Amino acid sequence: MRKQSNEDVRVANSPLIGIAPGYFIKENAYWHMAREAYSQCVWKADGFPLVLTYPEKEDHVSDIADQLNGLILTGGPDLPIDVYGGSPYDLKGEEPMHSTRVSFDQKILEAFIKRNKPVLAVCAGLQLINVMNGGTLYEDVPSQLKGALDHGDYKGPVVNHAVEINQSSLLKDVLGVSHTTVNSTHHQGIRGLGKKLTPVAYAPDGLIEAVEPINGEAKFLAVQWHPEQMQQDKIQMKLFKWLVEEAAD
Repeated sequence: MRKQSNEDVRVANSPLIGIAPGYFIKENAYWHMAREAYSQCVWKADGFPLVLTYPEKEDHVSDIADQLNGLILTGGPDLPIDVYGGSPYDLKGEEPMHSTRVSFDQKILEAFIKRNKPVLAVCAGLQLINVMNGGTLYEDVPSQLKGALDHGDYKGPVVNHAVEINQSSLLKDVLGVSHTTVNSTHHQGIRGLGKKLTPVAYAPDGLIEAVEPINGEAKFLAVQWHPEQMQQDKIQMKLFKWLVEEAAD
C-alpha cells in the first residue's frame, strides 16, 4: 500500500467546491460541462473542485448542498426573458439558458444561502442572483444603456475595461484595490437592482459590475466579469482564495 504523502493529506482536507455546470443538448444527447479554468482556479486556491451534474430528484439538491463546502455559479448564455419579465429581443441565433439549468442553479443557490455557505457567482451567475431577488436585466446593453461602452458578447471577442469598487465593501476587502481592469464578454447586465443586494462595483458607463448581500445577510460575491479567465492576475485569483477560505471555516 502506498504511503500517504503530505500532498495527499492536503487534498483530502481541502474544502469541496461545487461548480454548477452548463447544460446543452447536442446530437440528441444532454451535456453537463464547465470551463476547465474554474477547476484550475479552485485547485490554485487549495480547494477541491467538483463539476456537478443534475440530480434525478429535486430533493437531492439539498443533499448536494450538505456535502459541499462552497459553490461557483458559472457564466453562460442569456437568461430566458420569462425569468425576469423581460421583453423579446434579437437572440442573434443563440439559444437562451436551458430551463433545466435555470431551475437547478436557482435551487442550489437557495440551498447554499439557507446553509450560509459561500458562493462565487460569475457573469450569468450574477444576473441570476439579481433576478432571483426581484431585479431586472438589460436584454441588450449596447442598444439599451445610454453611452454604453463595449462589453463584448457571449462567445464573442473578449474586451477589457476598468471597474471602480466601493471602498466599504467585501469585494474591496477581498481584492485589496478600489479600481482594477477586468475582462468582459456579455451583452446583458443589471438594469433594476434586486432587493437585499448592494452594488459594489461599476463600469465607466455606470453598469453594475458586482453585487453583495446587504449587511452580510448571506455569504456570496457576484461579479459580471470572468475571473477564471484571468489566472495570471493575482488580484482576480483572490476571489477564489476567498471562496475556499470561507468554505474551510
